[in-house]
Amino acid sequence: MSDQSKRTAADATSDVADSATDSGSNPQQLVDHFFRHEYAQLVASLTKRLGIRHWELVEDVVQTALQRALSHWALHGIPENPAGWLRRVAFNQALDVLRREARQQQLDDSINGQLQNAIDHEFRDDELQDDLLRMMFVCCDPEVPPESQIALALRTLCGFGHHEIARALLTTDASIAKRISRARQRLHDAEIDPSVMQPGDVQQRLSHVQSVVYLLFNEGYSSSISDRLIREELCEEAVRLALVLAEHPLTAGSESAALLALLLFHAARLDARMDDSGAMLLLKEQDRSSWDQRLIAEALGWFRRAGQGGAVTRYHAEAWIAAEHCRASSMEETDWERIAKGYDLLCSLAPSPVHELNRAIAIGHRDGPQTGDLETARAALDQAWHLAPTQAEKELICRKRDAL
Repeated sequence: MSDQSKRTAADATSDVADSATDSGSNPQQLVDHFFRHEYAQLVASLTKRLGIRHWELVEDVVQTALQRALSHWALHGIPENPAGWLRRVAFNQALDVLRREARQQQLDDSINGQLQNAIDHEFRDDELQDDLLRMMFVCCDPEVPPESQIALALRTLCGFGHHEIARALLTTDASIAKRISRARQRLHDAEIDPSVMQPGDVQQRLSHVQSVVYLLFNEGYSSSISDRLIREELCEEAVRLALVLAEHPLTAGSESAALLALLLFHAARLDARMDDSGAMLLLKEQDRSSWDQRLIAEALGWFRRAGQGGAVTRYHAEAWIAAEHCRASSMEETDWERIAKGYDLLCSLAPSPVHELNRAIAIGHRDGPQTGDLETARAALDQAWHLAPTQAEKELICRKRDAL
C-alpha cells in the first residue's frame, strides 16, 4: 500500500482511534476499541498458521486475550503497546493448548518448534492485512452455502454475536448458529488451507465479501443493540475493510471503489445523526455544517474512480444517492428528482421492499405530500414503533406521528 493510501486509510478511520486514545486510563473503552481493531486480524493470522481445524480454538483464545486485557489493564495499567500485548497473549495461549494436545497425542516434539516459528512469524505487521483479506475470502469459499458465507464472515472477522447477525440477515438466532456450525464443518471436511488463495478464487467470491463489509457498516449505522443507535467502531471497521478491498491489487475495481465511496458518504454524516441527549435526528434537522467535508471529499474521489469502467452495481446507485444528499446545502436545495432516479436504478439492480420504500419517500419529497393517506401512515408508524429495536428510533417515530 502506498504512503498516500496509508494516509487516506488513517484519515478515513481515525475517529474511533482518537476516542480510544482520549479514554486514557479507561481499560473497558480501550478493550472495546481493540476488540474491533484486533479481533479480525488475530483470528485471521492465527487460523492461517494453525489451520481450519483449530478455528474454534483460535476464536476462544482471542476472546480470552481480550478478557484478560480488561482485568490485567485495570490492575496494572494499560501497556505501552496494547495491540502487541493482545497478540502475544492470544498467540501464547494457542501455543500452550496445542502443545498440551501434542503431548497427549504423543506427537513428535518437533511440533513445538514448528508452532513457535509460526507464532513468532505472525508479529510481522506487513502481513496482517493480507492475512485478513485472505480470511475474508476463506469465509466465502464455495464449499459454504451462500446463505452461510455472510454469517460466518460476520462472526469470524467482525466478532458479531448470533443476534446481531440474525438481525442483519433477517432470520433467527438459532438459524444463524446452525449456519455457522455447518459452514465450519464443511471447510474442515474439505481441508481448506487458509494460507492459499488463487486470483480466480478472489474474483469468484468478491461480491460476497463486499456484502459482508456492507452489512457490517449497516449494523454500525443502525445498531440492533437497544441502547445504542450508532456503533461508530463497527462503521470504522467496515470502512477499513472496504479500503483494503479498494486498494488491494486483487480486489480493486469499480465495484470496490463504489462500496468504499458509499460508506465514506455515510460515515461523513454520523456525528450529525443524534443530538446531545441521544435522540435521533431527521435529515432535515441535522446540522449540515457538522458533516465531515474531508470524508465527503474522499468519498467523491472514490466515486469518480468507480465510474471509470466496470459494471454498474447497487453500490454505484446507493453511492449516487448518498452523494446527492451530501452535496445539498439544505433539504430545500436537495435535487429530489435525481435522488428518485437513483432509487429507480437501485430498485432495478437490487429489488427490495426497503429500496421501494425509500424510493416512495424520495418521490414524496419531489411531488409533495398532498396525495398521502394520513390514516394509513399513522397505522404504519404505530406498527413501526412496536418493531423499532432502539429507544432512539422509537422516539423518532413518535415525533413523526405527532407531526401528522
